[in-house]
Amino acid sequence: MRLAIEGGEPVRKEPFPPRIQIGQEELEAVVNLMKRCMREGGAFDRYGGTEVDAFEEEFAKYFGAKYATAVSSGTASIHSALGALRLNVGCEVISSPITDPGAVAPILFQNCIPVFADVDPETFNMDPKSLEERITPKTRAVIVAHIAGQPCDMDPIMEIAEEHNLTVIEDCSQAHDALYKGRKVGTIGHVGCFSLMSGKHITSGGQGGMIITDDEELYWNAKRFADRGKPFGTTAEGNIFLGNNYRMTELEAAIGRVQLRKLPKIVEARRRFVARLEKEMRDLETVRLGKVIEGAVSSYWFVFLRVYESRLKVTMEEFGRAVRAEGIPVGGKYDHLVYEKPWIRDRRTYGDSQCPWVCPFWGGTIKYEGSCPNARRAIDTHLVLPIHECYTDKEAMDIAEALRKVESHYIKE
Repeated sequence: MRLAIEGGEPVRKEPFPPRIQIGQEELEAVVNLMKRCMREGGAFDRYGGTEVDAFEEEFAKYFGAKYATAVSSGTASIHSALGALRLNVGCEVISSPITDPGAVAPILFQNCIPVFADVDPETFNMDPKSLEERITPKTRAVIVAHIAGQPCDMDPIMEIAEEHNLTVIEDCSQAHDALYKGRKVGTIGHVGCFSLMSGKHITSGGQGGMIITDDEELYWNAKRFADRGKPFGTTAEGNIFLGNNYRMTELEAAIGRVQLRKLPKIVEARRRFVARLEKEMRDLETVRLGKVIEGAVSSYWFVFLRVYESRLKVTMEEFGRAVRAEGIPVGGKYDHLVYEKPWIRDRRTYGDSQCPWVCPFWGGTIKYEGSCPNARRAIDTHLVLPIHECYTDKEAMDIAEALRKVESHYIKE
């Protein structure tokens, strides 16, 4: 059968189903909140209502944490978690190298130095061995990102952190409800951070974030940092340290509360879809689904396709273009190696100062280029397949059929 990219009939002509993330329940929650404000006064400020407090309580209960504090974005959650540590200028924070800029920028906002540990090239997640190699006397914290819903190997990471007295911040922005050895990610490290922006597993509207922890001191400090250093939990009369304004509003919380109740079904549907897709792909020789480590259960924000280019007559990119021509929305590489981007590579932070890298409080040197070869290898051997909970068995079968068709044309004999 002729490939669509060469003029043949595509496997699929109809578009894939859209993700309908907001429904009648969210509409009713927002309308009820507006009616209350019209009746009682106020304009969605978190201290003028009950939605944010309720959302925090429900989120903490759902994830099995003692405390939760709601913020305005995933970046705000990471920043507030770091701010809660009260780190001195020039401290080092080890981060995953494949991550969103919003998970690294807070390190620099705190005038600390980002250090990148390499990854497992099959999972995109932090390699504990590389983490240990990056620790210096100035290291104070680790930010581990669970990429694409795949949990990191947390046991060795926590053992290393305990040995070196490091705080572990879990970035769960892509991994709502993922499990590691039966525990929800976000509850294994000292602090869990979540993005609730549109497009994530659940959303509080356009933006939003949440921080969870079992540590009371970290909870109060994060809450204070996210609201300009206000003296929550103290008897102080004024703001007690430098912070930002990262408050969530009542409007966002009202949406988030409804979404949280939907999370189990959302994740269940994604897992069911991927299980069917994996079954349909079992006969393929040049591509498979990305690896999930033993003891982990992914929540599949998206799916990685591991492509074995050495078994193909074409490049991975050419293979991907041919699959797209068959009507399948496969993406390109997940090329988010953060230290290769201009803002890190060229030290574009505070004007032309190159701070904090030239800060005398640090006094070190660091070379990022080439420091994480497995991260580059991971990027260069995987394609991204966007998925969501509205996909059905039909989508799984069409994806596999398109992969099978393209493979049959391009596989080496």
